Amino acid sequence: MYNEQNNRFTNQVSEFNQSASPISAKRKQRKGDLLRKAVAFVLSAIIFGGLAGGSFYGVNALLCSTTTAESQDSGTSFLSKLSYTSQTNSQSLNVSDVAAQRLSSVVAVTNISVQEVQSFFNQFGRSGRRQTQLQETTSCGSGVIIYSSDSALYMVTNYHVVEGAITLSVTFVDDQTYEAQLCGYDETMDIALLKVSMNDLSSDTLSQISVVSVGDSDELIVGEQVVAIGNALGYGQSVTTGIVSALDRAVSTDTGSATYIQTDAAINPGNSGGALFNMNGELVGINTAKVSSTDVEGMGYAIPASQVLELISFLMNE
Repeated sequence: MYNEQNNRFTNQVSEFNQSASPISAKRKQRKGDLLRKAVAFVLSAIIFGGLAGGSFYGVNALLCSTTTAESQDSGTSFLSKLSYTSQTNSQSLNVSDVAAQRLSSVVAVTNISVQEVQSFFNQFGRSGRRQTQLQETTSCGSGVIIYSSDSALYMVTNYHVVEGAITLSVTFVDDQTYEAQLCGYDETMDIALLKVSMNDLSSDTLSQISVVSVGDSDELIVGEQVVAIGNALGYGQSVTTGIVSALDRAVSTDTGSATYIQTDAAINPGNSGGALFNMNGELVGINTAKVSSTDVEGMGYAIPASQVLELISFLMNE
């Protein structure tokens, strides 16, 4: 009886093992599948991470190289530097705001020259005309601080302001005067470029002056308000305001014909070479002339700033 029970138990165990074997196999198969999936997922993550990291590095390197190239390009040309000085905001200022911001960008220019004049105290010459003598004369004008480097501060003015000079000096907003050097000029365009060594400027002067922001004179419209700042009559800086009366106004001068911004802002002797600003405080013109007549009122002219940027760059490189 014991043997029968033992055989029956053995047969049950055998049957249980036979029925359990497929389950164990399936479990092993599932574990293998899960293991393969886990390995595949880890490999995929490693590969994707490598690709993503490489892509990020490549994009970052490209951006860095582009930024570096742009920085190098912007530093290679004075003209390209000027193009970034224009303000991006379109909010207009009032006249007092423009004056407060830009008086520090305008200078008074003093020209000491020697001219030949007739002498009223000497005897007549052989031709019956009075004899002439050389006489030192002083004339005044204005200039605009257009650029600053580590070695020099540059100012643009009119050629007729510096013509014939043996000595040039500039007076800044702090009433300090420094000797200036003529870098170059274009008589036809009536533009000249001056510079003062940075080593000559005191820390007090440097703290009070500023380089002008250059605007796009091509965007001016007739009727737009403008502000003129200059050394009127040699008395020091003064501010006048008006509107743009006309654009591309052709005017004949002693050196030829050119086109100007016409404005009714008062431009008096001494204002030549000074600044014409828009209401964002941006330089849009170099004041150069006015019509003087008892029959004419409020007709002043300025050289458009956009026309002279390349010339200024050339004169500075010279």
